[in-house]
Amino acid sequence: MDKIQSVVYDFKTEQEILDFVISCEDRFFAQVDDVADKILKSGKKFIALSGPSCSGKTTASERICHAFLARGIRVKTISIDDFYIDRDTLLERAKASGKPIDFDSPTTINLSLLADCVHKLRLGEVAELPHYSFVEGKCTEYTPFCGKDADYFLFEGIQAIYPNVLEILGEEGVVSLAIRPSTSLQIGEEVFYSHELRFARRLVRDFRYRSAAPEYTFYLWEGVRANEELHIMPYEDRVDFRIDSTMAYEPFVIRDYVMHCLSLVPEDDPHREQAVNLMKEYEHIPSIPSKYVPDHSIFREFIGGKEESVY
Repeated sequence: MDKIQSVVYDFKTEQEILDFVISCEDRFFAQVDDVADKILKSGKKFIALSGPSCSGKTTASERICHAFLARGIRVKTISIDDFYIDRDTLLERAKASGKPIDFDSPTTINLSLLADCVHKLRLGEVAELPHYSFVEGKCTEYTPFCGKDADYFLFEGIQAIYPNVLEILGEEGVVSLAIRPSTSLQIGEEVFYSHELRFARRLVRDFRYRSAAPEYTFYLWEGVRANEELHIMPYEDRVDFRIDSTMAYEPFVIRDYVMHCLSLVPEDDPHREQAVNLMKEYEHIPSIPSKYVPDHSIFREFIGGKEESVY
């Protein structure tokens, strides 16, 4: 069960806000750096980094690669998202089942293509790595990469710790990581549970950078959560290492973004009541301007690029 951290907003000066934000950043990156050291000690060349939606996989993978490169070790990051089956096929499946489109379960990945690429990389041969365009909903190009040109391979994606993916990577020679917010935050009378923190991240990210209407994010979320419970959470306890990506400052920073998105949910939408209830949680807490968040922060994955900075 996730732990609950009590957070008190009692900052009097800008420096106190900065210190609070940086302490959260330092805590997160200390975890990632510690995991990077342990991976190196393991001697395993294949890394599987997984986590449910909006957990911070991208930032964690970049930090691990940075830690390795600082030691002169070459790492090739491969996104499992690039092995998605064409969206038209997924849409046909969704229509047939009467459910939202599935981007998360094991059946959404072209496992034969993944297996072929992994096999060639392991032998030091050239693999044709796909690039999936979420705009076009299909693989749009292939990039050749020789397995001899990297010392480690980091496979990042929701599906990275699914049993059928780990089997392809070779369970004896792969180190597995799981990342997600696993600390809930209590601010006054309100408790922001870890899955609610991720929903807020996704709501804002998809609205700002994927042109997704807030009500559409609500619509998809039920299916996302169902897949997590079925295909991700059961395997988290089996991974080698876990990283908690909760940032104690995040409800304060994301507050204004969330309030704006929630206000746009139409009055007649079936998710309007959920939106109103969520607004009531956020309206009672103060906000921290995003300018206090460093540009290398995990939180930039969700709120976007740096604005006017105090650094």
